Amino acid sequence: MTLDTNNKLTLVPLGGVGERGKNMLLLETERDIIAIDCGCMIPEEELLGIDLVIPDITYLLENQDKVRGIILTHGHEGHIGALPYLLRQISVPIITTPMTAGIARANLKAAGVKNADLKSVNSGEQIALGDFKVELINVSHTLPGAAAVVVSTPCGKVVHTGDFHFDQTPPNGHFTDIHRLAELGREGVFLLLSDSTNAEVAGYSPSERETGTAIRNILKNATGRVIMVGYGASLYRLQQVINVATAFGRRTHISWQNGMDMLNLARQVGQLSFPSSALFDPKTNELPPNKQVIVVSGFDSLETTGATRYNSQQPTVPVQTGDTVVLVAPPGPGSEKTVARHIDNLFKAGAEVYPELTSWRHPFGHACREELKLMLNLVQPQFFVPIHGEYRQLVWHARIAQQVGMVPDNIIVIENGISVEFTPEKARLAGRITAGKVLVDGLGVGDVGNIVLRDRKQLSQDGIIIVVVTMDKEKGTVVAGPDIVSRGFVYVREAEELLEEAKEKVCQALDKCQSTRATEWSAIKSQVRNVLGKFLFERTRRRPMVLPIIMEI
Repeated sequence: MTLDTNNKLTLVPLGGVGERGKNMLLLETERDIIAIDCGCMIPEEELLGIDLVIPDITYLLENQDKVRGIILTHGHEGHIGALPYLLRQISVPIITTPMTAGIARANLKAAGVKNADLKSVNSGEQIALGDFKVELINVSHTLPGAAAVVVSTPCGKVVHTGDFHFDQTPPNGHFTDIHRLAELGREGVFLLLSDSTNAEVAGYSPSERETGTAIRNILKNATGRVIMVGYGASLYRLQQVINVATAFGRRTHISWQNGMDMLNLARQVGQLSFPSSALFDPKTNELPPNKQVIVVSGFDSLETTGATRYNSQQPTVPVQTGDTVVLVAPPGPGSEKTVARHIDNLFKAGAEVYPELTSWRHPFGHACREELKLMLNLVQPQFFVPIHGEYRQLVWHARIAQQVGMVPDNIIVIENGISVEFTPEKARLAGRITAGKVLVDGLGVGDVGNIVLRDRKQLSQDGIIIVVVTMDKEKGTVVAGPDIVSRGFVYVREAEELLEEAKEKVCQALDKCQSTRATEWSAIKSQVRNVLGKFLFERTRRRPMVLPIIMEI
């Protein structure tokens, strides 16, 4: 490897900068490119019917002959979820920790991607990738196997923190490697790319170990079955539930397969430890309620009167009188009302609910302001680019860097697609490249755009009116109809008068077309759409989608 033939480095963010999730950025020299993370994002509410959002990798595909590898920081979907879609288009080695490699391998297998080149690297090992040399450093997060990435480049060392916090009492002793970070600071760090998720939150993030204390207090008073809700992202919390349950003479059931698979994987690679006897399967082991702890990933796994289920294929746990239900993670942004409705249903089912567990200082897994200052002071970078956060969080993080003494000109706040070119002495914005959101809907990748989303939004708000007319192809006259079908607009039996008037308006529009000798089907459809749309808006102040269908004979 030769580092002195080219002293330029370009940072290309494809995702995760100015948004939460969809994390992916590139480091590029004249000859080589490496990517860090390849994540997806849960679609926002306005993206109706969309399953996933992934980064636009057009730039990567255009330069795929330069791509030397992808480094994964950890196994959350926001960092590995887009891998199956990328690997179907480009073959490239994946470098990560053994735990994350196991998670990625399982995800790729489930997606039907075979023969992926996954390389497991332990903390402290180095691997050469063209102009780059990569090292992984242990960091604390909610998932075992999380790592920061150190990249030796022609300009100097780049540190990418991944998702991290400084947990001084982590479960299983998985500390952020402060000693190695300080050593890098003494050696000299050219560029720091740091997690900004909690840049708005003052102080320090709580230790994951505090969860165990809160759970212990609840289990001590529970007389029946205990159901834990909200463990989807934290295996450390899952470990503590098992430990606490065992201490109280209870056994634990993990109700969803992915959670069980992750738990077994973490145990296989030595990240978690518990005896098999601590678990039970209610299908094969009948235990009295006061000997059970059941862990579910979310409310959709609970069966209560009045609850709406969105995933009918997922096994459910019926909630019974005497159950204790514990919410162990706070509601996500925008989900507070939904959570409140679920809690209402749990009380109706006769359960004792502990929503107040979410009011204590929840372990974030992401560094708060004082920890971000500590990272900056340990690493002492020449340049700093905040990443992993919405734009306001990036700005807050930039201000934190100024507070610890960084030169403002060396702090660069960017968005997806804005590349930054570095030389050993300076940095400059190098222009915009193709970057954005690719929408995944079922098996379709990128085939849903703004027009389709606009139509879906209109259908969800005002419904659709379908007008069916049979016409003589040669004469241009109406043979049958018009017939009107309403879906999501009005209930036909209660709006017969309105629909009869609508038919009359359609007939008038067709008569006008015949009188003007309009014979093009597109012109006739446009006239029907305009006339009927105007009439319906005047009568209802609603704008349903109007879909004229002409049958030829």
